[in-house]
Amino acid sequence: MKKPIITEEEKQKIKEMDSTRKKIGYIWDYYKLWIIGAVVLVGLVVYFAVVFATREDKPILDVVLVNNYDDVSGDSKLTQGFVSYVGEENLPGRVTFDNNAFFNLANNSDYKNSYYMKVLAYLEADTAQAVLCQYDNLIGLAKSGRLADLSDEKVGDIYDKYKDRIIYYEDEEGKKIPVGIDVSEGYKAAGLTEYTDGKAYIGLSAYAADYGYVEKFVDYMVELGIHSGGAGCR
Repeated sequence: MKKPIITEEEKQKIKEMDSTRKKIGYIWDYYKLWIIGAVVLVGLVVYFAVVFATREDKPILDVVLVNNYDDVSGDSKLTQGFVSYVGEENLPGRVTFDNNAFFNLANNSDYKNSYYMKVLAYLEADTAQAVLCQYDNLIGLAKSGRLADLSDEKVGDIYDKYKDRIIYYEDEEGKKIPVGIDVSEGYKAAGLTEYTDGKAYIGLSAYAADYGYVEKFVDYMVELGIHSGGAGCR
């Protein structure tokens, strides 16, 4: 490739040309590779600048709410309340609550429900780190093996802190496994529409890489319920 510098000889050639069109044609023929390269480079710089400026933060907490129709967007009481509770001026990533999931595992047929399948995939892929749901759905998800054993040390101090709120699943061998936390009062205090029985539970993904913000969310929901005047457990 030729040097992208117009020599004195080339300048003279261009100067002697009798039309602007010929001059432009000569420059294009002689330097088109450099011109194309420069345009591509500028395009790439603009592209990556836009991508960097508009990219979404990586998720630090994603919770699925089953059978919920409330506003759980970034501006909702639930999201803003939790972010404020965490008290970090700049969170290292995105907090998301997803309520696009509707099923009832009290009905055996719903084990084939597409929303249920989606939640299983989310939990297994660590796309979601926790689920907020009713009792039958909590037990059904535990039966699938996607919920964490809360007595496992990798989960943190949740089991020790909330022993009086723990929900157990009994496996086929009769072993009772702690899989959920009763946050019924906090669910209501967060501005969420109560389930018909007034009960709500959090289950944690067995596949989460980090339970730090999940534990903070459990703390938030429990404390929210206590401060609202509730204290009950299942």
